[in-house]
Amino acid sequence: MSNITLFVCTHHRSSNQNMSCGGRGSEKLLEQLQLEAKESDVNVEAICCFGHCTEGVVVKIAPNGNFYHHVTQSDIPKLLADANLLNVD
Repeated sequence: MSNITLFVCTHHRSSNQNMSCGGRGSEKLLEQLQLEAKESDVNVEAICCFGHCTEGVVVKIAPNGNFYHHVTQSDIPKLLADANLLNVD
């Protein structure tokens, strides 16, 4: 089992003035990332909030990986590639 996890923020804020990751479609991104990650040795999980709401959708590679901001479905191959680079034992 992998020790690398991609955490996708799925938080929905109650205010429409400040968009959140959930308001920007992070649930669909999470689902697609989970499907594509099945081909790799990377875990994908939802997380409530990183506190970077104005930069969403936010994804974090853990442990010790980068934050990715303004993530879209077109970023999925890069996220998985970056995560797999960290997944070398």
